[in-house]
Amino acid sequence: MINNPTRTPRLGRVTRVAALFCVGAVLAAGCGRDDDSESSDETATTSAEQTGETAAFINPDEDCTNYEGTKGIEGDTIKIGTVRPASGPYSIYDKVTSGVQAYFDSANAKGGIKAGDGKTYKVELIKEDDAYDPSKTPGAVKKLVEQDGVFAIVGQIGTANNLAVRDYMNENCVPSIALGTGSTEWGKANEYPWFIGGLPSYATEAHAFVDYLKENMPSATIALLYQDDDFGQAYQKTLKKEVEGSDLTIVAEQPFNPLTETSSESKVAQLATSKADVFFVGIGGTPCPRTLTFVPAEWTPTTYVSIPCSAKTAMSLASGKDEGVFTGQFVLDPGSAGDQSNPKMQAFMTDGAAVGVSKDDLEGGILSAGWGFAALFAEGLAQTDEVSRAGVMNTLFSLEDTNFGLMRDEATSNTDGDTDPWVLEDLRISKRVAGEWVEASPMVSYDGMSNDFVGE
Repeated sequence: MINNPTRTPRLGRVTRVAALFCVGAVLAAGCGRDDDSESSDETATTSAEQTGETAAFINPDEDCTNYEGTKGIEGDTIKIGTVRPASGPYSIYDKVTSGVQAYFDSANAKGGIKAGDGKTYKVELIKEDDAYDPSKTPGAVKKLVEQDGVFAIVGQIGTANNLAVRDYMNENCVPSIALGTGSTEWGKANEYPWFIGGLPSYATEAHAFVDYLKENMPSATIALLYQDDDFGQAYQKTLKKEVEGSDLTIVAEQPFNPLTETSSESKVAQLATSKADVFFVGIGGTPCPRTLTFVPAEWTPTTYVSIPCSAKTAMSLASGKDEGVFTGQFVLDPGSAGDQSNPKMQAFMTDGAAVGVSKDDLEGGILSAGWGFAALFAEGLAQTDEVSRAGVMNTLFSLEDTNFGLMRDEATSNTDGDTDPWVLEDLRISKRVAGEWVEASPMVSYDGMSNDFVGE
C-alpha cells in the first residue's frame, strides 16, 4: 500500500476559467496569463464553482498568438523531436533517447498508437544533439520546430538545456513533454503551461530521502556534492530547507560544474575531511557514478545518488563502489531479477528485443527511462479525444490514478495543471544490494505536495 502523508486537496482547474467569463474589450485586457486583477479571477472562480463548469488548463484562443494545433500531424503520422547529449561526458544519456525511439518503433510495428479520437497514429522521431551544452540547445530546438515542423518535443534531456528554450516553446505554444529533468522549475505550469516533466521533482526526491534519514539516522551529519546548475541546486536548496528544525545537519558542501570540470575527485577529498555520516551525490552523467570511486576507504558514509545516476549502466561505472548506496525509485528496475517477473517488464523486454534492442541495454536502466518518457506521450494521445497540441497537454495536466510505462504497480499519476502539475510524485527509497535495488522504505505518495518542498 502507498503511504500518503497529509495531502493538499486538489482544487478545481479554475485559474484559466476566468478567461471564459471575460467579455468586452475592457475586461479582456485583464484576462491574460499574467493578469494582476484578483477581482476578475475571484468572480470567475465563484461563477465556475457555482455552475460546476470547468475549463481546459490551456485555452489556445487566449494563450497563443499563432496557434498551430495540428502542426506535425500528416495523415496517420505524428512527427516529434528530441534533443539530447549524443556527445560529450553526458553522452551516457543518449541511451534515454534510444529508449524513446525503441518505444515508438515497437508501437509503430504493431500498427501505431490508438488515440482517444478513435484514430491510430504512427510516430516519427527526429533527434538532435546539444552535447549537454545549453548554449547549443536553442539552435537544435528551433530546427526541430521551424524546419522539421514537429508536433512536440518529447524526452529532452537536461535542466539548463530545457530552461534555455522554455520561453521560446511557450511563446510558440509547442509542447515539451516528459522532460528528462526533475527541476523544480517544471512546477510552474501556470507560467509555462507547455512544459510537463517526466521525472519526479528533485525537491521531492530530496525530501523523501530526508524523511528516510529522520526515521533511520535522525542525528546524522551530511556532506553534499551538488551539480552547480539548476539541477544540483534544487537538491542543495531543498536539503537545507528540509533539515531545518531537525537534528540533521549539513556540515560540508561542494559544487561541481558539469561544463568545466570532468572529475569530482578533489571535491570528494574535501568533503571526506568532514567525516559526515551521510554523503549526498546530487550530480548526473558519468561523473556521478565515478564519484563513488573517489570515496576514501577510511570514510564510510551512508551514500545517496540522484535518480538520474541510479541506472544499472551508470552504477557499472562505480567499480563495485555502488554496493550499499541509496536512491529514490518510482519505476520498475529492468536490472532486478524480482522486477523482471512483472508483466509490464516482461512486455518491455519482449517488445524491446523485437525492435533490435540488446539485452544489456534493456537491463541497463537508462534506455528504460526513455521508454517511460515515450509512454507518457502515448498516454496523452490515448486519453485525449482531440489530438492537438493543446488537447494532449490538457490531457496530461488532468491525469487521474494513471499508471503508465514501467511505473511500479503501487504508484499512480494524478495531475492538475493549476495546482499539481507533477506527473510523478510516488517514491520509495531503495538500497543497492548485490547489483540490484532493494526496497529500504515503502512507496510514499507525495501527491499534490511537490511544490511545497522547493527550497529558496
